[in-house]
Amino acid sequence: MFVVQLVTIIFVTTKIEGDLMRKNLVISLLLSVLLLLAACGEDKASSSSPKEIIIGNIGAMSGTSAVNGKAQSQGIEMAVKEINANGGILGAQVKVVTRDDEADPTKSKTFMEEIVDKEKARFVIGPTNSTPAAASMAYLQENKVISMIPVATGTDLISKNNPYAFRIMPSNEIQAKALVKIAVEGNYQKIALVADTSALGVDGIAVMEKTLKEYGVEPAVKVTYKSDDPDMTPIAQKIKEANADVALFWTLGADGAKIVRSLERIDYIDNLQVIGYTGLAMPNFKELAGPGANNVSVVSMNNWAVEPNQTELGPKYWAMYQKIMEEYGEYGKRDTNPTTVTSGYEAVYLLKWAIEKAGTTDTVEVKKVLENDVAEFESVFVNEYAFSEESHEGFPLSELIMVKISEMFNGDLYIKN
Repeated sequence: MFVVQLVTIIFVTTKIEGDLMRKNLVISLLLSVLLLLAACGEDKASSSSPKEIIIGNIGAMSGTSAVNGKAQSQGIEMAVKEINANGGILGAQVKVVTRDDEADPTKSKTFMEEIVDKEKARFVIGPTNSTPAAASMAYLQENKVISMIPVATGTDLISKNNPYAFRIMPSNEIQAKALVKIAVEGNYQKIALVADTSALGVDGIAVMEKTLKEYGVEPAVKVTYKSDDPDMTPIAQKIKEANADVALFWTLGADGAKIVRSLERIDYIDNLQVIGYTGLAMPNFKELAGPGANNVSVVSMNNWAVEPNQTELGPKYWAMYQKIMEEYGEYGKRDTNPTTVTSGYEAVYLLKWAIEKAGTTDTVEVKKVLENDVAEFESVFVNEYAFSEESHEGFPLSELIMVKISEMFNGDLYIKN
């Protein structure tokens, strides 16, 4: 209607004025408006019928936490392979742009800007470590890029300041509260808090200390270290000097295993119960930690732990586990944690489901679907995600349990205590 009215004005104006220059000027204006309208139409059409959907995948695929980046990538790879073989998303094939940030926040932010600015990704998965994830968060929110976080657990990654970030894994806050609750209600008298100096570690130990104070308890000792320190004996010695009877580990698997080895060397591991958050869990922890692993428990996902005397998970979770084994092998051939592989896989399928329900790749609309309709999504990771307009923390606290890290079924599934 607007264009018709504009055409009428042009013809009336040129007829009355009879001025060639004025006529040319008005016609040029009309052409500009038509081009602008056409471009708007193309933008709308391209978001509802994209030729290709770009998803960024950033994580540590080398270094001490490489197993998490590798697991995330395996899950993404599995999901994209399935999706593209079955018609893609909104009829478009999915392209994944992967970068190894080596857990370096500067590299991570550079890669994120490259993926968004040059590759034109509107959706990213990762980074896998909390410090690199925090480094890119403001940039992603400014550009309204949806960030799916299947591994990093830093509490502040999910907040009202980050409206386009959604987390699949249980946050530091949820896990820290669970660890402290178990220690206090288990009647342990001297509680040691252990964490590295990264943003992840600082966050975890702060939440644990805060939760202890809510119980009216002071920690026997707080011990921090630099991740990948070659000698963890000083850490073990401080725990021993405090006469701790329980140590709450906010450590990644390789670091935690070295501390357990050091506790064994100074002849203290048998005086201590170690309880760790999910980052401590890794398929080869028992081999790295040695006999001391028998004194270590971790937070785990209820759906991904086997009932005693049973040989399978629940049906849909077992089917997912079988997929992982078919694609990447059983434990031994595969060194990645099946729950982390599944969280990467789930991140892609959450995006697929939300984009298709929204009918567009417009991230504003996709965000609304994730916030309001996620109960409709069929998960192979949790019973039901807890996303809402108020919170983008997806993992429900009710689905966390504690398991012994040394008691495994099939090499990499925990057995419920």
